Amino acid sequence: MTIEVTPAQQVPWSHVEAVLGTTGDGPTCWCRWFLDTNAEFSRASVDEKHSALQADIAADAPRGLIATVDGAPAGWVAVAPRPEYRRLARTRALAAALPTEDWADDSVWSVVCFVIRAEHRGAGLSAALLDAAVDAARDGGATVVEGYPVVTDGHRNARGLFVGVASVFERARFETVGEIAGTASRPTRRVMRLSLAGA
Repeated sequence: MTIEVTPAQQVPWSHVEAVLGTTGDGPTCWCRWFLDTNAEFSRASVDEKHSALQADIAADAPRGLIATVDGAPAGWVAVAPRPEYRRLARTRALAAALPTEDWADDSVWSVVCFVIRAEHRGAGLSAALLDAAVDAARDGGATVVEGYPVVTDGHRNARGLFVGVASVFERARFETVGEIAGTASRPTRRVMRLSLAGA
């Protein structure tokens, strides 16, 4: 099995559609959740979200990477400078976990979304995608890469794992700097960072 991870700008748009358009929340979100405010996200149609992502990729915005397995589209990860993900600073639980943050600091990049087609789960794609996201952030001038993964505690609901899994970030040497407490309907999430200074 050969896994390759490539910037979305360098693969056919059909590869992006084959991943985001077929599994989890992808077909209704098109990876707009963190980019848009709640009002904007609610107001936009699925077609408008689809077109917005396509336009971003066509404009060479650093929006995501596509993983292929033996040449077939299999997974997606979204990564960009943190200020571009406007919902993050507006999320009260995250702001409370990071009370002294400068949310305008574009040297911090965020990894906010993973989508993996069902037939490729458990094959190591999350780790490969995260490693590639870190490389993309470094190439883009990031000094810190940040993620907000779920602490699974054995629960493996694929829809709830779109932000990633804490254990995958740990293996990539991310460190926990904050926590978002879970609720009856939402698992605990960690704020995890990898410093690229001197790396």
